[in-house]
Amino acid sequence: MLAFSVRGALSLCALLQLFPLPGGQVPNCQEVRTVFHSLHPGSKWVPENPVSGGDLQVCQTKGPTCCSKKMEERYQVAARSNMESGLQVVTAQLKHLIIQNAAIFQEAFDLVLRHGRNSTLAMLKPEFPGLLPSSQSTVGQLFLDMSLYTLGSDSTVDHMVTSFFGKLFPLAYRRLVGGSSSSVSEECVRGAWKDSGAFGPYPKLIMTRLSRSLLATRVFLQALNLGIEVVNTTDHLRPGRDCSRALLRLWYCPHCQGLLGPPACRGFCQAVMQSCLGGAAEVQPHWRSYIDGLGKLAGGMRGEQDMEAVVLRLPAMIKLALKHTVNSRSRLSTLVSIEHQHTLVSCQTVNGAELKGQFTKAKSNRKSKHVGSHSTFVERCMRRVWIVLSVV
Repeated sequence: MLAFSVRGALSLCALLQLFPLPGGQVPNCQEVRTVFHSLHPGSKWVPENPVSGGDLQVCQTKGPTCCSKKMEERYQVAARSNMESGLQVVTAQLKHLIIQNAAIFQEAFDLVLRHGRNSTLAMLKPEFPGLLPSSQSTVGQLFLDMSLYTLGSDSTVDHMVTSFFGKLFPLAYRRLVGGSSSSVSEECVRGAWKDSGAFGPYPKLIMTRLSRSLLATRVFLQALNLGIEVVNTTDHLRPGRDCSRALLRLWYCPHCQGLLGPPACRGFCQAVMQSCLGGAAEVQPHWRSYIDGLGKLAGGMRGEQDMEAVVLRLPAMIKLALKHTVNSRSRLSTLVSIEHQHTLVSCQTVNGAELKGQFTKAKSNRKSKHVGSHSTFVERCMRRVWIVLSVV
């Protein structure tokens, strides 16, 4: 990370050295006055001739000086201000890169979710027209839950998928299976889908694939936000009393002796910068590990961990689940009727063990084809984020 590296500290020194004028060995208060007036035009705090400087707190010297106590105070304020603005300049580009690319990735993810939702609704219209428009809100809620999950919600993928099929089954039972009897309660129908295997293996398959891909997306977004927090912490560092004094000695105390050029000792500059940055100066190796981790995460999001590929296959998997329901209409109608007869007043949740004694398990459908590992739009966005940050 540029702000925390030795190179960054030295660059900051060079950036904040405002007056690279030729130095002189004999104090010349007229030259000092000219430089000081560039900071405080019209001020009368610069002595006409060198003075003893006995009232100075930091820029003390054995010989005469061209600085008064007021000048020292103003120089210290300028040193602190220059340090703060310099840190902001150094970190601004990096912060902009992370925020910009995080926004690009989030926009790409939202675009994929919108496309997945629209494709699902477009699939339902010709294949299962009876489900629309009643199922529109159910489909929309599934994709909204996915978006909230990646942003850090407490919900789980298993819960959102279970909720989706739990809401979808009553519609499918009434509109596709033909269970139009009004005497069967909604609770009875809703409770029947899990143990009856109404949607076959597809809910479990969707849970597995979404869990892997959405978790990777969630971690990637959290990692980008962590990077922004780290940069913000550095951006808002404020020099303490000791740091301000050290900066004053580095940048402005030489002015009091008429030395208006840049600091001659590179080691002194580096030591002051690392002292002012404090613990932040030790972040560099951890930042490099962070960048490497982003690269590995972005590179690993392929196949079943590629959110885009998984989401765009959802319409096909939901279609297969609904077809499984249609093909099991006779068994499902009988199941719901028996359960309704057993509960004349109120319908209880279907007992899984009882169902197993009355009905055989549905045969597993053929395995879904492996999700392709071709580069997708979201994957390219993630790799772009990593590449941009790794070269900073």
